[in-house]
Amino acid sequence: MFTSDTHMHTLYSHHGEGTVDQLCRSALAKGFDLIAITEHLTLPDFEDPERHYSMAPEEQPIYIEQIEEARALYPRLRILCGCEVDWRQGEAALQWIDQWSEPFQIKLGSVHMVPDDKGNSRPFDSPGNPEVWQELGPDEVWRRYFRLWQDAAASHRFDIMSHPDLPKKLGFYPSFDLGPYYQQMAQTAAAADVLVEVNTSGLRYKVGEMYPNPELLREFNQAGVGCAIGSDAHDPALVGADFDKGYQLLRDCGYREITVPLGGGERKHIALG
Repeated sequence: MFTSDTHMHTLYSHHGEGTVDQLCRSALAKGFDLIAITEHLTLPDFEDPERHYSMAPEEQPIYIEQIEEARALYPRLRILCGCEVDWRQGEAALQWIDQWSEPFQIKLGSVHMVPDDKGNSRPFDSPGNPEVWQELGPDEVWRRYFRLWQDAAASHRFDIMSHPDLPKKLGFYPSFDLGPYYQQMAQTAAAADVLVEVNTSGLRYKVGEMYPNPELLREFNQAGVGCAIGSDAHDPALVGADFDKGYQLLRDCGYREITVPLGGGERKHIALG
């Protein structure tokens, strides 16, 4: 079976470790055929002044150059040069996203921040920063997340929408039924023809389950949304982590293939063994 991991990070995330070269060597040692290295896209200084969540502007060309060097060193491994984009609303934010993401082959859309009542973007998935949950409450964080996720999915800017139910990461859940929201997410992704992913990293956090949960993944499958798989590795040792469980989740939810974006709108469909 052709194997791929389409979500991973380097030290340029500033909350991960390892180099581009180390990710590639880890993937080769584990028999992968394709990887997408998808570092967090540069954020404006006012959004991430201390660079906790994203590449610094001066690091982006170095990162791209290192991927080019890795392609020359490891011709057996197909390496996609990618980024993970934090979705933010407003014309200035969209112009920023378009400008800084333009060089990349593969773009992951994600929502890690929601606006507070003053309009400031606040991260909700950092274990050391749960204040937004206390200020807004779980119901409101989840509602704001769903609105942003659907806006991002419908924007036609992304190849894959990452970790679709990320707010569960710290174990906070709303009081309302998530089912109708899951159906809306699936319909939005299907209409936009954007992929989603099974992201195995949730097994490494408090929530203890992959993204998305089976109920949401079944909605995506029933809506005809293609699905990729990614480790969200922030350490080279975690490339491909728990993919056996990820493949089984896909099968259990009705998927019979993995869909891998190759850039330029091209996709590869891989039957699940």
